[in-house]
Amino acid sequence: MNPISDIDPLGLSMWEDAKSGACTNGLCGTLSAMIGPDKFDSIDSTAYDALNKINSQSICEDKEFAGLICKDNSGRYFSTAPNRGERKGSYPFNSPCPNGTEKVSAYHTHGADSHGEYWDEIFSGKDEKIVKSKDNNIKSFYLGTPSGNFKAIDNHGKEITNRKGLPNVCRVHGNM
Repeated sequence: MNPISDIDPLGLSMWEDAKSGACTNGLCGTLSAMIGPDKFDSIDSTAYDALNKINSQSICEDKEFAGLICKDNSGRYFSTAPNRGERKGSYPFNSPCPNGTEKVSAYHTHGADSHGEYWDEIFSGKDEKIVKSKDNNIKSFYLGTPSGNFKAIDNHGKEITNRKGLPNVCRVHGNM
């Protein structure tokens, strides 16, 4: 074992753990409350927050974005940062949950209105395969659509959430 590679004189591993949302106790937990992701009491609220933040950018770029919903050891939920997919495809597992947390759900967008080229307002067959796969081990999959719908299906493919309220136009903000 190389003792030099295992030394963290600046304490950066705690900083990274705090930023990721993985820790909830002690100094790391205090830092996480300040610099970590927003945390919620429900998976639905977490997914809505993540999709509300990214749906407009997804429409502007006509790209899908995706990420995961994680559960920390205190039972609170947070989303991983969205990763940019392609025009009509994304993979939420490219933004993994940090060590010490549990992957419970996933979210993604469908970009801009394709004017009939794709079924933008519903889950695709690929989406359903992702949520139904036992290997992925998620309870639900959320979708932000070009018209601003917030939808979810469970791991049996049954729709469990369908409501309006997400951004449905391209708006460029200074903090994107």
